Amino acid sequence: MLQDQALRAELDQTGYFPQIVADALGIALAEEEPVAFYVHPDVAFGIGTIGRHLTVVVLTATRLISAHVDDHAADEITPAAVAATTEAVSLKRIESVTLTHITGQPSEFASGEVRAVVRLTIGWGSNRVLDLEPAGCPDPDCMLDHGYTGSESSEDLSLQVASEVDGEDGSVKLIEFARTLYAATAAVA
Repeated sequence: MLQDQALRAELDQTGYFPQIVADALGIALAEEEPVAFYVHPDVAFGIGTIGRHLTVVVLTATRLISAHVDDHAADEITPAAVAATTEAVSLKRIESVTLTHITGQPSEFASGEVRAVVRLTIGWGSNRVLDLEPAGCPDPDCMLDHGYTGSESSEDLSLQVASEVDGEDGSVKLIEFARTLYAATAAVA
């Protein structure tokens, strides 16, 4: 059972099956207390479908817990469904925490100002992204095949908040969650 009242209030505010989300998180927390959390309601677009999506990240003293909840299309077995998936990762396994700040007027930016867009990406090695492109050389007349070059990154969870869409409060809360996560992962390094 989810005990944290502030987290429960945020889940209730989303209105997206808060009891299902609270139950799933209560199981994943396994009696640990949240240190910080972020609740991000979103819309999921598919081919010919629009559905609701909710991502919740909860930081405890030892783990990062993520919950994803979304609508699933009806099928022969279930007339309509909501799926809630949780994952718990030891803070020791977190490889990277990246916070991207995008501002609309960089020359006028003041410290502490709300960003236009904030993107938090957390990697722990479960999902790897490989970006490849043809390799080249500086000779513009070269016709040889130089193979490929690219980069690999870990992107297990990515949240993006736009102030115009999600409100300024969403950006501020995501930055505060990231700040707490940075400190927690530094403490276990």
